[in-house]
Amino acid sequence: MAGVVGLLAMAVVREAGAKLGAAIGEQVMMLCGFKEDLEEMKDTLESMATVLKDAERRSVTEESVLLWLKRLKNAAYDISDMLDEFQDKSKSATAGKSA
Repeated sequence: MAGVVGLLAMAVVREAGAKLGAAIGEQVMMLCGFKEDLEEMKDTLESMATVLKDAERRSVTEESVLLWLKRLKNAAYDISDMLDEFQDKSKSATAGKSA
């Protein structure tokens, strides 16, 4: 069970990290002053991925650790959802300015 949770969480963290990398490069981020916040969030996601990888390597079975990993995975999903929403709004704003 811990292995599956760890693998799923790592996939979410990687995806969110990739989204952050793309968002950091967008001009909209710089104009809105979010660049530093996004870079900090990306660093946090990289740390999360490292912890999840370590937990997977150790085949964690303790209930408290499994709960923590579940919460970590949920946080990564929340970050990923937030980035999706922000990118959608950024694209809409950019499209509105060029119209």
